[in-house]
Amino acid sequence: MIEQEICRPIAPHRYEQVRKEFESMIEQEICRPSKSPWSSPLHVVPKKYGELRVCGDYRRLNSITTPDRYLIPRVKDFTHQLSDKTIFSTIDLNRAYQQIKVRDEDIEKTAIITPIGLFEFPRMIPGLKNAGQIFQRFIHEVLHGLDFVFAFIDDVLVASPDKETHETHLRTMLQR
Repeated sequence: MIEQEICRPIAPHRYEQVRKEFESMIEQEICRPSKSPWSSPLHVVPKKYGELRVCGDYRRLNSITTPDRYLIPRVKDFTHQLSDKTIFSTIDLNRAYQQIKVRDEDIEKTAIITPIGLFEFPRMIPGLKNAGQIFQRFIHEVLHGLDFVFAFIDDVLVASPDKETHETHLRTMLQR
């Protein structure tokens, strides 16, 4: 097991925002209070529009995690398929990783130590070594067979030759 991490302070101007984010994640069952012997320090990442992404600094955990080699696509891999398309929609999936459940035996390893408590994540959280690959596999399974949809982790592009087809494509993708 990895040696327990110490708690890092939260910048005073972010403390209340971080506390509210943890309350929200608890309410949504993304995380919960923990008694885990594992812990990684809190890492706060500023997002667009002043929002914060809370995640763990999982460098130590990631160093002992077996890598998942599922392919993360490159934009170059599908741009040639867009040449005859004229209508595009992009969809940025909100809290995409948190749609994936963590295996019960691994939940305690996700624990994050914060000044407001120790929390673990029954739902996947950014920062875990294989999070991108696991979500990419999931989104590929969901969107399999839709040749007008291109997914790059939690960003989805729908491309169509005309407006009428695009409306059909969007409905089809959203029904998945």
